[in-house]
Amino acid sequence: MSNKVLESLIDMESSIWVFGYGSLTWKPNFIYKSKEIGYIHGYQRRFWQGNITHRGTVNKPGRVATLIRSEKDDVWGVAYEIAGRNHILKALSYLNKRESKLGGYNTVVENFFARNKETRKVLVYTATTENEHYLGPCNMATMATEIMSANGEAGSNTEYVTRLAEYVRKHIPEEKDLHLFTLEKYILYLTQRRNVTHRVNDTVIPLTYDRLIGEIRT
Repeated sequence: MSNKVLESLIDMESSIWVFGYGSLTWKPNFIYKSKEIGYIHGYQRRFWQGNITHRGTVNKPGRVATLIRSEKDDVWGVAYEIAGRNHILKALSYLNKRESKLGGYNTVVENFFARNKETRKVLVYTATTENEHYLGPCNMATMATEIMSANGEAGSNTEYVTRLAEYVRKHIPEEKDLHLFTLEKYILYLTQRRNVTHRVNDTVIPLTYDRLIGEIRT
């Protein structure tokens, strides 16, 4: 979002709403007037976007949440109301740098459906497959391993995923995000089982990928 677009948006609105579905749910880092839990329709949350600043580096990119089009699905999160020209300007300037310039996200406007049944327009930051940081899908074990090895200016990539899962589980029980909770399960399991081997008939057997998948599924 350019500075000119920011200025025109601020001039038109006394308050705006921004939808968070990743770390914005628990760490917005801007002043807001109110917040509401709800969802946007037509998307799935996926950890397919790479990050080389806040949760990773150029050599070891982290994986952060983005939105993938899926007409039958909803993504739950938190919508923040930002009121007043100065607060709007500061928040959008911050988000433009954090999400767009550094993160590779674009801004779209979507309908937000709140718990209280109200509907409003919200700004949503989402990454396309064309952006330079896009990593795309892979199997859960590989994704979890990549996340566990990545750290950035804001902290570990593991913290990003597990804190998001904890927040959703505690505050948004309506959300049944199998992708998020399965990824969390893999990360927690791998953390517990790191460098673990198995002993069968006095023979040490490494914890292989196939064995790992079998243990997680049981």
